[in-house]
Amino acid sequence: MRSKQLRRSGALALAAMLFVAACTAGDEEPEAESGTSSDTASTETTPTATGPAPGVTDDTIKIGVTYVDVASLVASGLDYDLGEHEAVYNALFDAINADGGIHGRQIEPVFAPIDPTNPAPAEEKCVQLTEDEDVFMVIGFFLNEAVLCPVSLHATAVVGGGMNAETAGQAEAPWLTWTPDTDQPETVTRALAEAGELDGTVGVYGAERDQSTLEDTVVPVLDELGIDVVETAIMDAPADDPTAVDASVDVIAERFEASGVDTVVIVGASGQDWPTYAGDNASYRPKLLFLEQTGARAFYTNAATTDTSVLEGSLLGGGYGPDQARFEEAALQECVQIATDAGVEVPSPDEVGDDDPSNQPYQAAFQACPDVDIMRAWLEAAGEDLNYGTLAAAADGLEVAVSGDPEARTFGPFPDGDGNPTAYLFAWDESAGEYLPVES
Repeated sequence: MRSKQLRRSGALALAAMLFVAACTAGDEEPEAESGTSSDTASTETTPTATGPAPGVTDDTIKIGVTYVDVASLVASGLDYDLGEHEAVYNALFDAINADGGIHGRQIEPVFAPIDPTNPAPAEEKCVQLTEDEDVFMVIGFFLNEAVLCPVSLHATAVVGGGMNAETAGQAEAPWLTWTPDTDQPETVTRALAEAGELDGTVGVYGAERDQSTLEDTVVPVLDELGIDVVETAIMDAPADDPTAVDASVDVIAERFEASGVDTVVIVGASGQDWPTYAGDNASYRPKLLFLEQTGARAFYTNAATTDTSVLEGSLLGGGYGPDQARFEEAALQECVQIATDAGVEVPSPDEVGDDDPSNQPYQAAFQACPDVDIMRAWLEAAGEDLNYGTLAAAADGLEVAVSGDPEARTFGPFPDGDGNPTAYLFAWDESAGEYLPVES
């Protein structure tokens, strides 16, 4: 029974990024400059932003769209219903096209469902979109650092994915995301300190992929705030080896307990590992503070999770919510209405209910709506002469009302590539079976 749960938890670890490009045309390297300068011998002209423009014609813009392949989750024992992704995206693209497109160009989507339990298919789909289809931009779902395949290795523009200083530094094409970057863990950490939640004996935990955020952002902020961190730990076991993850978390928890840690700050989307494995030890139950929503959500929405008592007293920080509040946000409601008018069913979280936490058909809208919001605003701001130069220039200062977030965002170069979303705090409510907003 234990090994079965470990296998399911391991698959969930790989799928946790739910909640959240090959060279472009030709062999030449993409232009790094956002503009060109005239010399003294040339006539006076206005510098023009230049760069590659794969997938762009006088009439169309080819956009690659990635989303979670639910069939692959079901095959891995994760019976999730995440909604009709292609149908929602198509409804939004059709609405844009019916309204004249983007500066007269029609959006031409190319869909690529991604198996989040296996990295190989994601790489294959990346090559398909960037080499075979030669898309101008890829939007949608990217597991962990899979976003580097399009935006770095294949120098193709992206909307989405997890951005940090390291990944942003590797980008070879314009890149924006609505997924919070390393600014938000800092903001959440400060909010937790202001709320008095870091007054205990603090330890900081994260998986290897979140090591830079832990060491370069969270620990320095805690030090600045005068918080004494008695232990830090990096869980470096492979995410797809649940037995190794279990052993690693056990060792870390034993060390934290021996040091008297009563407050564990959990960094990154892999945060489900702590409650999944350390939660087996009922004698050690420190207060858990999640700096990112995905990990906690992946734990308590997993059908294999039967005991959520480990979350008692825990808090998490992140974007606007919970799900029903996000669904009711004005911009998201407008987006859902477009899909509904096109015949796509997008039930609200309240309509679905919480009897089966894996039943989340509204997730398709939660993914597609903000993706398309940013894509449309960005392409429109780039103007009629669409290329990676004009796109990069348009990103700096771009203001977007992102569906599901009541506060508009202003984008720019990293660390502003996520538009600096407002961070909110939520406390675990056992009776509700979810995290509810902390009143400020």
